[in-house]
Amino acid sequence: MKRQCPALKLGPFDRAHERMMQHLKRFLINGGLVAGSLLLSLLFCELVLFRFVFLPSDVPANAFVDGLVRYAPNQAGVWRVRNEIAAPYAINGQGWNSGTGDYVMARNPGVGRVAVVGDSMVEALQVAHDKSMGERLAAELSGTDKPVEVYRFAVSGAPLSQYLNMIEHEVVRYRPDWIVVLLIHNDFDESYRFVGGRYTSSFLKLRFEDGGVIREVPAVPWQPNASDWVRRTAIVRYMYYRWRVQVDAIRNWFLQSEPTGERYEANIDLQAVLGQMPSIAAATDHVFARLAALGNGGSTRLLIAIDGVRDAIYTGSMSTALELNRLSAVLARKHGLPFVDLHSAFEEDWSANHRRFEHMFDNHWNEYGHAVAARAVGRAIKGQH
Repeated sequence: MKRQCPALKLGPFDRAHERMMQHLKRFLINGGLVAGSLLLSLLFCELVLFRFVFLPSDVPANAFVDGLVRYAPNQAGVWRVRNEIAAPYAINGQGWNSGTGDYVMARNPGVGRVAVVGDSMVEALQVAHDKSMGERLAAELSGTDKPVEVYRFAVSGAPLSQYLNMIEHEVVRYRPDWIVVLLIHNDFDESYRFVGGRYTSSFLKLRFEDGGVIREVPAVPWQPNASDWVRRTAIVRYMYYRWRVQVDAIRNWFLQSEPTGERYEANIDLQAVLGQMPSIAAATDHVFARLAALGNGGSTRLLIAIDGVRDAIYTGSMSTALELNRLSAVLARKHGLPFVDLHSAFEEDWSANHRRFEHMFDNHWNEYGHAVAARAVGRAIKGQH
């Protein structure tokens, strides 16, 4: 007859260990269910919800070609901001948003050529690719006897120092009759001050050394990384690019951060920027001198234009940000460069028509702002002939 072994009795330690293992098992199962649910939800949002139900903004991919950050060639899409902007863009074979298609080196006899250089205002993803200042400037300058083509060279975030880099590396190869450089108020200090961003290290920068001598720091070649893959997902394109959900704003809301006291106008922290006027004047003088030298002895002329302080125009007030407009005018005159202060053009048009120049949810020019700017620059170029 087989004898039965007596059941083993569990001690307190064993029972505690068994309970812990049971809790761990339930935790892992529940955690797996939660993780699986989140993964399925993300996949649904990425592959269905934010592709076919709630449309995200398209975002063109960047590239680094011939020493310049630009866009990968031959892309098209629709740039969306909230429910206000749905603007088609068209990146040509050279990597620039353009309403004229591919740029060609050869000049057509009897056809004038103007190059417009700038940042996101000239890039103009916020309006249809054939409705920006560039295309409207072509219409302003074209006559029955001599048509004019306008090429745009622009990438978001570029400062004044990068405009010089773009002109030297790219623009002059197309032998334009005019190069128009459009300045925005954050272009000045960002020419020598590092600003965080995906490709800001790939801009030419200025550096002050040995008591104020300026040295040009070459651009670092740009390569895409994991963040570039993330930013092109449908979820990010919908939340960040279309609806402008800002991670910093959410964090500050949760942390209940106190206001910093910064006063922003014309896209700059006025106190911080205007406190650097000696450095800004030196940097701007350096770049303007380099730009003027590009036109000397050649068939290309350069014109400097600067955006207006539009909020001050609407309220009928004065803005200290206009110190940058005045500085630009003085230095342009010093180097013999024609100058257009768009603040005056916008102010005159506002007085007559009371139509705003930017979008409601985006501070970039709307189609009307681009048209007013093109008329002012067109008049200035015509007045130089």
